[in-house]
Amino acid sequence: MQMEQTQSIEAGKRAAPGPRAWPLLGNLGVFRGLLPFFEEQWALHGDVFRIRTPNFRALVIAHPDHVQRVLLTHRQNYIKGPVYDDARKFLGDGLVTLEGETWRARRTLVQPAFHRQSLERLAQIMVESGARYFDSLTARLAGGAQELDVHREMVRVTMDVVVNALFGHGTLNGERVSYQTMSEALEVLSNGVNGVPLPSWLPTPHNIKFRRTLRELNQNVYEIIRNGRERGTETGTLLSMLLDARDEAGKPLSDQAIRDEVMTLFIAGHETTALTLTWCFVLLGEAPQVLSRMNAEVDEVLGGREPSFADVPKLTYVRQVIDETLRLRPPAAMVGRDVVAEDELGGYRVAPGDVVLPFIWGAHRHGAHWSSPETFDPDRFAPGNAKGRHPGSYLPFSIGPRICIGNTFSLIEITILIAQLLSRYEIEIRPSRDVKPVAVGTVRPSKPVMVVLKAR
Repeated sequence: MQMEQTQSIEAGKRAAPGPRAWPLLGNLGVFRGLLPFFEEQWALHGDVFRIRTPNFRALVIAHPDHVQRVLLTHRQNYIKGPVYDDARKFLGDGLVTLEGETWRARRTLVQPAFHRQSLERLAQIMVESGARYFDSLTARLAGGAQELDVHREMVRVTMDVVVNALFGHGTLNGERVSYQTMSEALEVLSNGVNGVPLPSWLPTPHNIKFRRTLRELNQNVYEIIRNGRERGTETGTLLSMLLDARDEAGKPLSDQAIRDEVMTLFIAGHETTALTLTWCFVLLGEAPQVLSRMNAEVDEVLGGREPSFADVPKLTYVRQVIDETLRLRPPAAMVGRDVVAEDELGGYRVAPGDVVLPFIWGAHRHGAHWSSPETFDPDRFAPGNAKGRHPGSYLPFSIGPRICIGNTFSLIEITILIAQLLSRYEIEIRPSRDVKPVAVGTVRPSKPVMVVLKAR
């Protein structure tokens, strides 16, 4: 028998509504998939609702006002505490998982790696990595048009980019750590990255394989760090910048700290970028007119040559498409925060020990801030249309001081790779209405996304 709906911990305090929960299992007993469940509860209970799992009680918030309060204006009360412990097992103490003054000092130390001059050098690495990959893909297509799983291809090319941007060309490659194994390991890793605990401790074949791969990766990364300290590393890579970083006392980052930031950048520069590119193709499958406009802009700006850092701001419509893709398919459907002190969200009590889950997927679709929110419309992001937009209504990389440090890196990478694809290939996207979003740590397609590429 199901338990009664969650009641307030303190008599007289207003508790958020929510679904009935099973003994021991909580709401896991009625899960039919994370996104469908959260969307259903949002429709039933409104912008604030409570759920339970065997490990924690959580308040889910979808209104941009509440999201802004948790992630920005009152962020000191909503921290990355125990809810991020699973992520810490894999990422260690990096920018994603650190808190307080330790986080602030690390952010200051790492920030120069993402300044304009650094990004310009990194963009050149992106262009070179993308060109090598797409040249090899063109060779594979020598016999004519070919149907490909675009997610698989995007995983491979973004892996090339992030490895070369981190370490330099040829330092870590598929011969030492296979792309397939790495991709599977990163998939498990991303399950816990956003503070939504999933059972990574279960001894499943998938998790066992991940732990083995993580050990191998750690060995490789520490070896590269040691070699970099002893013999130097390729100038302009993120690793070289991390090795050169010094705090106010002139002290460098430890090997452990560099390893933790490298693992964080692996996720930011690979997993989320590959998924955004993949979802872009899914959405374009229902909007051929958008693809035509993108093709025209790429041809006009590039004229058949490789893109450069200077070209990125000129590809304005391509960027609009990327922004709209990130609205409809944000890298994370939700994030987690631990409550420090009692507060109210939408008139409902929040208590210390609660977990708050800002439902980014919902905020990006909130009817008070988006017209026809389920419609794919890149013109929402045309120049001038962002004026007055609520900061809590569009936050694919979070908001405020804790906005993802690699957000600009990722947007440049996506723009460059799309431009290289469109300038090289005629693209036919197979119907993809049955490709559904599946939310774990990141939002992934439920099945392969097939496209037909033909070299131009």
